[in-house]
Amino acid sequence: MVQIDVPAAFAVGSFFADAAHKQLQAGGPRALYEVAWKNNMFQIFFFLWIPVYFIMNFFGWETTYRWWTEDSVSAYPLFLPVFVLVFLAAANLGFFLGNWLVSKGMLLANRIIYIGIAIYSVIWVFGQTDRTMQVGTFSQWVAHKSVVFYDDPTFLKAFVIVMAVWVVGVIGFGWNLRKAGNA
Repeated sequence: MVQIDVPAAFAVGSFFADAAHKQLQAGGPRALYEVAWKNNMFQIFFFLWIPVYFIMNFFGWETTYRWWTEDSVSAYPLFLPVFVLVFLAAANLGFFLGNWLVSKGMLLANRIIYIGIAIYSVIWVFGQTDRTMQVGTFSQWVAHKSVVFYDDPTFLKAFVIVMAVWVVGVIGFGWNLRKAGNA
């Protein structure tokens, strides 16, 4: 859901700054650029394509049936490019804010940010299950003809695969960044 994807991109950038805090605290532009590069590689190859896929194939669900009342993203030609730019900006802002906080020794403040975003995401999903657990177009949702996510086999398979990729990616990149700081 776009309302979670953008803050999550910010949170992941912040989390990666935390994972690489030893390198970032040691200073130097090389460490900063290497960690920023890894953040962007994760965001592009392990995250960004996920909301893009859902925007293109499950637009109603990806927008939680809010604000955009057409059944397809094609009705909004600027939606996808603007989303990509906002997503990447958030991913980098999260990282650079995280870098600034960890370079000042404010690890706890940085952790509060990404943990707070994780809590917000859980509240967003489980606070409105009539929207977040239903899959279909906006028209189907309004007519109460959308289905629960696990009743749509295409959606369910895609969701399981992308969540596995995302979780493995976050853990793998975070572990790699932490390990590099301990070397």
